Amino acid sequence: MKELSTESQLTKLNNYMKGFKAVHLINIGRKLGILEALWEAKDGISAEELAFRLGLHEPYLKIWCQTAYCFEILDCDDQERYKFQPYFGEVLGDESSLNYRGGAVNIAVNVTGQRLIESLDYYRSGKINESYPQQRSEIVSDSTRVLNRHIGFYLSAMLPQDDPIRQKMNSGAQFIDIGCGCGELVMHLAQLFKNSSFVGVDPVSYSIEAGSKKIQEAGLEGRVSLEKMGGEEITYEEEFDIASMVVTFHEIPPDIRSSVLDNAYKSLKKEGKLLLVDFSYPESLNDFRNPAFEPGVIDQFDETSLGIIHLSARQQDEMLTKTGFKDIQRISVQGMDILNATK
Repeated sequence: MKELSTESQLTKLNNYMKGFKAVHLINIGRKLGILEALWEAKDGISAEELAFRLGLHEPYLKIWCQTAYCFEILDCDDQERYKFQPYFGEVLGDESSLNYRGGAVNIAVNVTGQRLIESLDYYRSGKINESYPQQRSEIVSDSTRVLNRHIGFYLSAMLPQDDPIRQKMNSGAQFIDIGCGCGELVMHLAQLFKNSSFVGVDPVSYSIEAGSKKIQEAGLEGRVSLEKMGGEEITYEEEFDIASMVVTFHEIPPDIRSSVLDNAYKSLKKEGKLLLVDFSYPESLNDFRNPAFEPGVIDQFDETSLGIIHLSARQQDEMLTKTGFKDIQRISVQGMDILNATK
C-alpha cells in the first residue's frame, strides 16, 4: 500500500472534486449540444464557430472549452480549434457506440445528484423516499440505452450459437422483461430477434404510457406490449420461454423480492430461462476495495434513501435455488454480473 500523508490525502480529495466538476462540465456539454457538435467536427472547431453554430454565448463557451482542455477531454491545435481527445469521441459524442456514457452522466447529475441532496432527511429518519417523478423515468430510460445494446449484443453475438437462450430467441421465443421501465430493452430485442414476441411489465404508469407510444411509433405493437404491474402482481403461468430482470432485482423491495422471483418462475415454461443482470455486493471487507465490486458499492450508496438493499452473489444464488431454479451460470462484465438459470 502506498504510504499515506496529508499531502497525498489532499491530492486524493482534490481529484474527487475535480471529477465532480468534470461530470458537470460534461453534462452541460451534452445538454447544450456541444458534445454532439464536437463529434461532428472531426477536424476540430473554434469556440467562436461552435458558439455561432449552437447560438451560445461565446465567452462562456470558450471557458467551457478551455476547461475541457484542462481536464484532457478535448485537445486544441495552434489555431485554437478544439476536438475530442482520442477515444473520447466514442465515449461522449457517438450515441450509437457501445462505449457511450453520456446517459450515465445525465443520470449522475440529474437523478443521483438531486437524490443525494434530498437524502439528508432520510438519513435522520430512516424513512424511504418513495417518489418516482416523470423526469426520473425519462432520464433512467435515456441512460439505459447503452446497457440495452450490450444485452442485445450478449444475446445475439456473445452467446454460442448452440446456447439455448440464443436458439430460443432466434427461432421465436415468448419473452417477458420484469421492471421494463419505458420498454427500451424489449423494443431493442424485438428489432434484433424478429421471430420473438415480448412483454414488459413495470409498476410506473408514466413509463408504460411513454413506452407504449414509442412501440406504436416503431411499428412493433404486433410483437411488443407493455403492462402496468409490479413483479409481485404477475399472474402468468408457463407462458414464457425467457424472463429477464435487467438491473431490476436489487431495486425490488426486500419484503416482496421472493414473491417477484416466484412469479417469474411460474411465468416460465418448463426448462424456461431466467436472465438476470445486476450487481453483486461484497461480503468481505477487503472486497469493498476490489475494483470488480466498485460499481455495486457505489450504486448501493446512490440508492440508500430508496430503501434498496443489494445482495451478494451468494445471496442471489441462494434465492434462485430456493425458488427452484437450477443450472445457475454467472459471468462478470465491467462490474456487473450476467446470470442465467433454468426452470
